[in-house]
Amino acid sequence: MKEQTSPYGKLIIGSSSELFAKAVEIANETATHSPREEISWALHGGSTPLDFYKFIRENESLSPEFLKTARWFTSDERFVPVNSDESNFGNLDRNLLSHYNVHEDHKFPWPTDLQPEPAALMYGDLLENLQGPHGCFDLCFLGMGDDGHTASLFPNSPILQKNPKQYFASVEVPGKGHRLTITPNGLKDCGRIVVMVCGENKAITLSAVLSGLAQPSVYPIQTLAHVAMKTTWLVDEAAAAKL
Repeated sequence: MKEQTSPYGKLIIGSSSELFAKAVEIANETATHSPREEISWALHGGSTPLDFYKFIRENESLSPEFLKTARWFTSDERFVPVNSDESNFGNLDRNLLSHYNVHEDHKFPWPTDLQPEPAALMYGDLLENLQGPHGCFDLCFLGMGDDGHTASLFPNSPILQKNPKQYFASVEVPGKGHRLTITPNGLKDCGRIVVMVCGENKAITLSAVLSGLAQPSVYPIQTLAHVAMKTTWLVDEAAAAKL
């Protein structure tokens, strides 16, 4: 693997298996050094996490000790029931948590049975009860879309303009419906952030994000400049081809 620096955090480039192993290593480090007895781990949506979950299952990468301390979340969610194939938490549960028989008390899906705004507020209240008033996720995983979005912060999102104080918000994305997402303020109060970027279809955008002008309204993932010191990018060779 190769390591580079960027204005948006440390960049690690390698094969998908190397990156997935590194992701597990980061999770273990977070649990080991956390002052909390239980750590909160938020995963993200898309195709890369499905490959990551498969890697964990096939390699039995999560120890019983880690599973005792982990509490499971997702950093954003589509406004669909958890049993939907489009649900980020549903995919986490079906493809990983069920494999380890994770107890229901350790699972924290977004309350998509509510209306969008109350759902975001309730999720914030839930996390505050678990983490305290000034703590978001101990470990937050994010992806990057072909357009440079991350979580459900899309180009020209009103969340980027308003920068709400709360950790979570609802947003209506044109053509995609309502989404629930962590906010830039939530990212600021996360303990550690990991961005996973895989595939040649991400190469042009990744180059623009990391090497081009800072335009967070165009490339929302550039909001990570504010949390670069605690952010690690795990990027495969195909996505890194134009860096």
